Amino acid sequence: MFKILIISLALCLVTVVLSAPVDHVTSTTQPPVAILESSNEKHEDGSYNFSYLSEDGTHRREEAVLRNPGTDNEYLEISGSYSYFDANGQEVTVTYKADDHGFVPEGGAILPQISVAAKQVSQLVAQPDLEYAKPPKP
Repeated sequence: MFKILIISLALCLVTVVLSAPVDHVTSTTQPPVAILESSNEKHEDGSYNFSYLSEDGTHRREEAVLRNPGTDNEYLEISGSYSYFDANGQEVTVTYKADDHGFVPEGGAILPQISVAAKQVSQLVAQPDLEYAKPPKP
């Protein structure tokens, strides 16, 4: 009986706390940034491209191309870039490539040693994973 009383009291306290009004601080929120231009294309083979430019100067573009279509080694080769302005007003631009060998970012805030290491790994000849079988295509 005592346990039921304690549990009931705890539930009442939780209900009271959760129903208390919340003081929202709005001074740190930023207004939304408008998109000035955008484009988006998708293709039946899975390839695509998109881009956008926002009013604060941020922009991004990306495209994907299907490689080795219809084979067991089919993949999307993706390349793109994005750009923004940092806290000091300097433009930061990053370019990247992703394919069946990995992801390679370069420029901007990416440390050069990370870009070099990613590029070296992506250039290695991949060894087949004998324990993994791709699921059958529908």
